[in-house]
Amino acid sequence: MIRKLWSTCVDEVLGFYLLHRFFYYRKQPLIVSNAGESSPELHSGDLATFFSPVPLAAQLKYQPRLRPASKITFEAAEVEDFSFRSSIQTTFPENDLAKGRHWKSTATSRKTGSSPRYTVIAIDGIVQMGVRSFNLLAQRLTPCGVDVVMLDSPFNYRRTPAGYRPGQLIAGGNLDHQLTVARQGILDLWSLILTLQNQGHQIGLMGISHGAWMTLTAALLIDQLEFVMAITPPVDLFHILEEGGTVVNAIRRGIEHDPTDLEHLEQLTRPLVVANWKPRLNTASIHLHVADFDRFVPSFRIDSLAEQWQAKSSHHRLGHIEATTGPKVVTQVAEDILYFWNLKSH
Repeated sequence: MIRKLWSTCVDEVLGFYLLHRFFYYRKQPLIVSNAGESSPELHSGDLATFFSPVPLAAQLKYQPRLRPASKITFEAAEVEDFSFRSSIQTTFPENDLAKGRHWKSTATSRKTGSSPRYTVIAIDGIVQMGVRSFNLLAQRLTPCGVDVVMLDSPFNYRRTPAGYRPGQLIAGGNLDHQLTVARQGILDLWSLILTLQNQGHQIGLMGISHGAWMTLTAALLIDQLEFVMAITPPVDLFHILEEGGTVVNAIRRGIEHDPTDLEHLEQLTRPLVVANWKPRLNTASIHLHVADFDRFVPSFRIDSLAEQWQAKSSHHRLGHIEATTGPKVVTQVAEDILYFWNLKSH
């Protein structure tokens, strides 16, 4: 009882803080987009059409090795930032240059080329302020010969336009804007995956919250993925408008700018509801992490998806904030990733 009360209070207090200090920062006006007029796929209601055309492999531009990469020392990795041009162009040039970080394993097995090039692509939640979770992931995986690649999602972290806060513009627009952001994020991820696959990497995905939704959606579209580890994914972006917590008010605000009936809204958001579609990889390689006391994302929707797909699921007696920002779940995911690839290599 005390555990649930604490987790609930943390989610509610921080949810209120995020809503007013990030999503409503400086009371910026909504971005009003008419993108559906020039990109009719946005209003198709079909998964393949919405995320078309299939993007080209990204042309990654690496910057010099970071010195220091962080306060954490990586003895088994070289850490480099990279960027590439998004296939989607918005009115914010800072956002349209996709950015990421690559922890390149220097473990002995990688140097000799005796093992496959295992790589995890990881994406954070809707308000990303740093790389703490991914430093933790890389600390565990790179000594075992596994690369970690972090991708900044659109309008988040280092793709945040001047005058805004990370994640503010993910939700800070009308329906067409929000649909465009979702489409851009998946197409950017797809481009990155194609690039690394072409270079011989075997790719698994790991996502946190909004990033977990992105990784699950990618699994509906992209071939030859090894696994998806999804921490508290919002698996139904239609019903979350009614069922989600405080932070969802920012999304509702944008949706309500262009009034539409619920049936039409449900049709428009069908490509964003992962339960409407089937993954391209074996669902036994999908692992969903549920926070039992989550006040942001409806946990029962994740349980329902796990049952529908026959995917693995794990429950944590935590709230959303604790599960997505603390070390506990990320540490378990790192061990699960190593276990998965140890089984495969044997």
